[in-house]
Amino acid sequence: MSNTLKDGEIAHIQGSGKKPYELKNTGGVYSCSCPAWRNQSTNIDMRTCKHLRAHLGSAAEDARLGNKPAAPVVDSNVEVRKIVKGQTIAEAKGIDQNIILNRAKEQGRKLRPDEKAQLNGPPVLLAHKYEGDVNPIGWWFSEKLDGVRCYFDGEKLISRQGNVYHAPAWFMALLPRGVVLDGELWMGRGKFQQTISVVKRLEADDRWHDVRYMVYDAPHPTRPFEERTQWLKDNLVENDNILVVDQRQVISADHLKANLRSVLERKGEGLMLRQPDSLYEAGRSRTLLKVKEFHDDEAVVIGYSPGKGRHKGVVGALEVRLKNGKEFKLGTGLNDAERRNPPPLGAIVTFTFQELSDEGVPKFAAFLRVRLDE
Repeated sequence: MSNTLKDGEIAHIQGSGKKPYELKNTGGVYSCSCPAWRNQSTNIDMRTCKHLRAHLGSAAEDARLGNKPAAPVVDSNVEVRKIVKGQTIAEAKGIDQNIILNRAKEQGRKLRPDEKAQLNGPPVLLAHKYEGDVNPIGWWFSEKLDGVRCYFDGEKLISRQGNVYHAPAWFMALLPRGVVLDGELWMGRGKFQQTISVVKRLEADDRWHDVRYMVYDAPHPTRPFEERTQWLKDNLVENDNILVVDQRQVISADHLKANLRSVLERKGEGLMLRQPDSLYEAGRSRTLLKVKEFHDDEAVVIGYSPGKGRHKGVVGALEVRLKNGKEFKLGTGLNDAERRNPPPLGAIVTFTFQELSDEGVPKFAAFLRVRLDE
């Protein structure tokens, strides 16, 4: 997708923060309010940034700046190895790793999973929640898979925390060497725990035949989403275990709702929305949104309430604390095994809910799972 700006026209594009960046065309000079554009040392008429490229299109930006046409994406995907191979999210985003380590040390605690991901994990793109605050028409959508995030660095399958998944040799032989991929290890709807039990093993077993690597991106720092997905279609050899996730465009709000309803009826989790012409970046970005019927959030386990009636003698509910400090009890969704052996104190649990009360407490909350360090 490509958009032009007339002289004096202003456009806005959402970055990773809440406030969108402002794009301008002033007498033929294009500018962006982001720090990356402002801090360049080149003449202002020769500056660019990922937001201008996302709005104007890479081809139009190359032409505006007088650059030669870029190499085909099939060749440029090799370039990504030099840029992101071995990097962590912290390195990709220029975060001082000592700040993360010292903060945990000062607070007398272990590193949180998200901190481990920043320090040790690959520079994956992470989603924000869709809250109806953007017009989704023209955005790409796919099913949100209830699987395990998996980044292929051209040699190894890696978790968000940087741990290696020990897939069998026959499975690894199906993957293209030297190509960076992003996707999910998936065994089907509602089989998240089953998938975890297979892929976390240090010694792979025959159950890997039921695991599929669902690929939805080929990370590259300067190629828009459409080029990356086209590269996958043209170059990734699909088989029973390696598949490219189907991407379609939203044509209306009703179209989005109908597809969400269809996925939910088939016991799926929801949808993922991807902004047209968006670039792949490390960390959370508002160019990638997850769409669910229910919201989800996380809380820390701080205690237990005893069960009553049929749950007498086991845990009736988890006492949890939200990031905003609000505390409530979470009992719905716990199965009998989890009530007998509940998540330990300090564990981070994921739950779903419909809305917040006036006091900021989730309504109709239901336990989903313990957040794992993968």
